[in-house]
Amino acid sequence: MRKSLVAVALALAFPAVYAQGAASTGSIELYGVVDIGVERVDVGTESGTRLQSGLSAGSRWGLRGRENLGGGYTALFTLESRIELDTGASSNNGATYYCRPAGSTATPVCPGVGAIGIPPSPTATAVTGGLNQLSNDLLTQFANVNSANALFDRQAFVGLITPFGAVLAGRMYTPGYEIINKFNSFGDATAGQLGQEYSTVTIRANNAVQYRAEVSGFTLSLMYSFGGTEINRSERSAEPQKGDDFYGANIQYATPNFSVGVGYNHNYVLTRAQPTSAQTGMETLNVGGTLTLGQAKLFAQYMTRKNDNPIVTPLDLQQIIIAGGTPTGINALLAPLIARANRIDLDGMRGFAGPTDTTIYHLGLDWRLGNGNLRVAYNNAKDTARSPWATQDAKVNHYALGYFYDMSRRTTLFGVYALAQNSGQSRMALGAAGYAGGWTTGFGEDASAVQIGMRHTF
Repeated sequence: MRKSLVAVALALAFPAVYAQGAASTGSIELYGVVDIGVERVDVGTESGTRLQSGLSAGSRWGLRGRENLGGGYTALFTLESRIELDTGASSNNGATYYCRPAGSTATPVCPGVGAIGIPPSPTATAVTGGLNQLSNDLLTQFANVNSANALFDRQAFVGLITPFGAVLAGRMYTPGYEIINKFNSFGDATAGQLGQEYSTVTIRANNAVQYRAEVSGFTLSLMYSFGGTEINRSERSAEPQKGDDFYGANIQYATPNFSVGVGYNHNYVLTRAQPTSAQTGMETLNVGGTLTLGQAKLFAQYMTRKNDNPIVTPLDLQQIIIAGGTPTGINALLAPLIARANRIDLDGMRGFAGPTDTTIYHLGLDWRLGNGNLRVAYNNAKDTARSPWATQDAKVNHYALGYFYDMSRRTTLFGVYALAQNSGQSRMALGAAGYAGGWTTGFGEDASAVQIGMRHTF
């Protein structure tokens, strides 16, 4: 079974090469990851200890298969669903939204925030957030990276591998996300990962078509998504051309000791202010490389993240709250907008909906030491976007140290410490592979996380 799983994984990662060497006539396999641990989080003036699913890898189960059609052609599919190991649920783990709005009986209270949990004016010092139900419902809408009400919310696609490359169709990881994960020392694991809220890319795209090919060490990925979801499928004919479509690409080159890659993601959006005019939304560019020296592997990555047209702004949210009045009403008003979003639409460092203009640097080390891997990372991010609410730069220095001990080929124990030093208007807290981190109690407050857990694959 494990040999078949490895073969399928190779087919998905390197389709053209695998197609030429595949010998099996076909297989269907059940696979998955179960990952859980305990974390201690400190976010400004608050802290807590909790059991969390998805610390080093999002817990999941899936089906994948392939059939050798002969002549260098292979059919394949993947269906993959999220699992929350701590509760058995399939929905996203919640992020950490600290600081309560005024009027709450709990402390601390966010200075300058009205009962609705949104800055009442551009001069307010606090931002969207809070542990109250209203703010949590609003923010969960934007932080959700899995398809709503979908059984196979992580991946669902079918494809054909040919001697000239592979064509895949369905819900898939995007080219930019592939680069951000491959060229950083923690991958997408734990609070040490580069993929925190300051560097969020479009992770998966619905209704997407992808072409992949590999030759002589080069890998190419081209993707186009027609946007939309089942929720608004009937409205497609009324939408403007391109609507909420997406496109992305990456190119990589690898040798046994060296690799380099470039990835680009581009979203079109229909904003609340201009619902009939498709505009450029989130754009991300990633350039990364690795160098292997004996048992050590060095990582470096540069990234830019820009969004001049967020789907909603803090002012929009205020108007929605006034119109909706309740979490149910707000969710109903937001649904047509969120249905068109394939990525988080937040100024993740400051903690509210709004424009972003971020530059990120990563340096990392993955050193095989004993029966495990010692991982080190330094990430620096600076967001210079401006709006009536974003009046200063947001900056964070992010440090991480972790050890991943392999008990066997399928079972790993891990321990990680990470620190986010926020300054200016940054208030980023730390997340993990299966959930976003949320925000600290106020601007410029540091956040840290200690995570200890276990991952098992099958």
